[in-house]
Amino acid sequence: MIPPQSSNRAALELTHLQHTEHLRSTRHCEDARHCEDRRGAQRFGAWRAWGRRVASSLVACGLAAALAGCGSDEVIIKTADGVELEAADIDNNPLALMPGGNVGVFHIDAQALWASPSGQRWLQLANSRLPVPPSANFVPQRDLSRLYVGLYSFQGVDFMGIAVGQFDVDAIEKAASGTQVTPLGSPLTRVQYAGRVFYVSANIGFAILTNHTAVFGNETGIRRTLDRIEAGRIGVELAPEVDALMRQPGAPLAFGSDARHDPQVAAITATQPFLKDMTMLRAVGNFEPPGMNMAGTLTYTDDAAAAGGAAALDQLRQNLSTLGVLTSLLGVSQPISRLESNVVGNSVQASVALDAAAAAGLLDLMSSVLGAPKPADAATAPGAAQ
Repeated sequence: MIPPQSSNRAALELTHLQHTEHLRSTRHCEDARHCEDRRGAQRFGAWRAWGRRVASSLVACGLAAALAGCGSDEVIIKTADGVELEAADIDNNPLALMPGGNVGVFHIDAQALWASPSGQRWLQLANSRLPVPPSANFVPQRDLSRLYVGLYSFQGVDFMGIAVGQFDVDAIEKAASGTQVTPLGSPLTRVQYAGRVFYVSANIGFAILTNHTAVFGNETGIRRTLDRIEAGRIGVELAPEVDALMRQPGAPLAFGSDARHDPQVAAITATQPFLKDMTMLRAVGNFEPPGMNMAGTLTYTDDAAAAGGAAALDQLRQNLSTLGVLTSLLGVSQPISRLESNVVGNSVQASVALDAAAAAGLLDLMSSVLGAPKPADAATAPGAAQ
């Protein structure tokens, strides 16, 4: 939470810069079922290794055929270096699936989002954009733990994400073989590509890799990811600072963007005064009152550029204050209730708070544009009742 008190806000602003050992030990324990699976894998690791040695001895004795159905855990991915990755390996390091070259990456704690003051509106929006029919037995508020989303273009829709949670593979396969329409307005289609299967509806789809990990996005984003998996190019390609932020955000929401090597990001930074000469943006946030709170660090090429960025942010704050007075005359509240910044060397530490009522209004507008069901229909949205 980023309350008005400066001491508490400063504590959250330091979250993404001081990744503690406690966060490191608990970063994969957000999903209780996922953690239980991992602990189970550790308990049975010794038995599995013993079983493999026995199987190897029997194979050497010419009994391979008899043991064809008694192998070890299924290999989900084989890297270009010949390393075989099983389900637990993928579940424990989902960011290794994300292709490089993105313009920005989000981490979202889904359960914290649903529980926030605007959670029901976010859930309504999510249900309206799910590329699965109700028969797939996927309920976001029950099954979705967290999301990692990579944006690959500022023009058009080009994104991919990694969903961590619980997925009913059999139910999804059955749903794809039927004709039931998804909330996107078309049936779920099964597509064979790059040696794998993914499912798509209205150009938005997903591929289930394990019972706990799925990739999703527009069709281009999914194909890009499956091409990379087929080639065995598995590994984290995020900037180290962004990777660390995604793994240990210390908050329900995190965003990172590296402008040093991406021409798209560099082009955007050149158009906004407070982003001029910025090389990296890292931010964490939560969904506490007044609605949504973000605290971040903007890193610039040098101290002078940082001072210029801070001055531009201050000017933006003044402009928003003036705009708030004008919009209030029209009955529209100003969504940004606070914007503060502080220069530290070649960086600017900034914090922003969004008003819940105004943010909810923006969500309603987004829902209307995307074709989401009206609030009165939220109870009948896919997954709303089981």
